[in-house]
Amino acid sequence: AFFANGANMVAYWHWASNHYGAETYCRGLIGHDQLPSRVYYEFQRNAAELERIGSQLVNVKKRNRVAMLFSHDSKYGLEFMPYTNNNYDYQDYMIYEALYKQNIECDILSVDKRQDFTGYDVLIIPPLYIASDELLLKISEFVRQGGEVVMCWKSGYADLDSYVRPVVAPGPLTDVCGFTYNEYSTIDKLPLKPNDIGATDNTVDTWMEFLRTTTATPLAYADHPFFGQWPCITENSYGRGHLIYMGTVPSMDLLKRLINRAVDRKNLMKEERKYQFPVIFRNGVTAKGHNIHYIFNFSSKPLTVVYPYARSTSLLDNRQLSKSQSLTIDPWGVIIGVEK
Repeated sequence: AFFANGANMVAYWHWASNHYGAETYCRGLIGHDQLPSRVYYEFQRNAAELERIGSQLVNVKKRNRVAMLFSHDSKYGLEFMPYTNNNYDYQDYMIYEALYKQNIECDILSVDKRQDFTGYDVLIIPPLYIASDELLLKISEFVRQGGEVVMCWKSGYADLDSYVRPVVAPGPLTDVCGFTYNEYSTIDKLPLKPNDIGATDNTVDTWMEFLRTTTATPLAYADHPFFGQWPCITENSYGRGHLIYMGTVPSMDLLKRLINRAVDRKNLMKEERKYQFPVIFRNGVTAKGHNIHYIFNFSSKPLTVVYPYARSTSLLDNRQLSKSQSLTIDPWGVIIGVEK
């Protein structure tokens, strides 16, 4: 916290490790011996760094151009009526991981409250099982106006009352998706036939919709004598934009490639996406209007990156950073650069 009088406070849960109870082994800043140790001294160092540079980090703003839509109704609706006998997952964690690990910064929008996608270029949509016609048509209009969408299976299948629409699927999404279907099945893990997506793990799992394309282009088919009759991943040009639809659960590598396909069209985060986890980039604008850049190394080894931004000052050591400069980040370290 940063107070009006200039004093700073760093809060931490909790100070000392408990000697009994449910949180006995929830480590505090000092251990059960009540003595300072590595944890305490590391926190002390971090607090000193915040004391020195913290005023430049508060009230940072950012504008992300990629959003992941989150539907509470769909999450709980699919938990009530799951599409698999295995442990059910709405796949929001999988999707966010695919974005995070390849340095695609995103907002998470709850479509229960917000259905205005102005200012975004790309939408990533977990299974939007329960949705109003109005929301589905807004997504269609987003694509028609030039937006890029990556959409998951079962989207558009039921209305707000969890009532399956009595029309050929995907109902109001038919035009923007460019296909129809009325059959589907659970599946075991299946390989895909050779395709241009470029995934190393070229497999799908769990669920498959038997898509019949109208205007969409098939991107992938299962390598299977029965399920391979229908495309399981498609892409449709609609107006000025595109919609990639996954009628199946893709491997993580396949999902990453499809998301990149959409983000590439908007030329977003091009430099940051040259790197993958454990190197993570994050960006913002300080209260004084300066661009600020964080580069994290979430690994136990020193890693080298090429600084992709304009001339900056490194807040932690006050050295000058220039575009295309080679930088080594310490294990578990961070570089914070501020453009001046």
